[in-house]
Amino acid sequence: MGESQAAKDRNKAKEDAWVRSNKEYDVQANLDDVLYMNRVQEFDYENDMIYQAMLNQWQEDDIQLDKIFAEHDHIIEDAIIEMHQNDYAGTQTGATAARLASAPVREMGMKKSRALHEKMFATKTTEFSKEATRDEASRDQWGQFMDQAAFAPIHGFRPAPPIYERGPSPAGMILGVMGSFAGSMGAGGTSPFSPSSYNAPINWNYTSSPF
Repeated sequence: MGESQAAKDRNKAKEDAWVRSNKEYDVQANLDDVLYMNRVQEFDYENDMIYQAMLNQWQEDDIQLDKIFAEHDHIIEDAIIEMHQNDYAGTQTGATAARLASAPVREMGMKKSRALHEKMFATKTTEFSKEATRDEASRDQWGQFMDQAAFAPIHGFRPAPPIYERGPSPAGMILGVMGSFAGSMGAGGTSPFSPSSYNAPINWNYTSSPF
């Protein structure tokens, strides 16, 4: 009975340790999941901030482009006004008068052409700037995603159940007793079932049949 109880106690200790390991596994898995969800929320917030920063930069680029357009529109307007103010030469006659009359028109055309060129160049520059801002925002968003939200926690396998010990079986106990008994006989002991174990003498010689 002592060995059987000892085996039960050891098995109980193994089971308690296994239960504690599974509880610790559940707690750690829950903490890992909570931390991951917090990182996902942080990623969503930072992603929104990156997108908003890109829109703000685009808005600044559009404002700069509108400013350039307005400046060159004013240049074209001034050139047109100057052309009409110098239009007095058109009332004269002769080659000189024709040359003087066409000079403001040519000057206005050159100023207008230069202004249109600057506006086109500014438009293309703004488009390139917006593309660069978008690419940078995309890289930042992807980097934040890889750092915070791409990889969910992997908890691994649960702790395996213990291997319990088997207590001594009744058959084993019987065999043990029989082995002890046989050992005592082999060592010169006397069997409790032998005739010499009785105090009364036994007469094995019969003179007449008992029947």
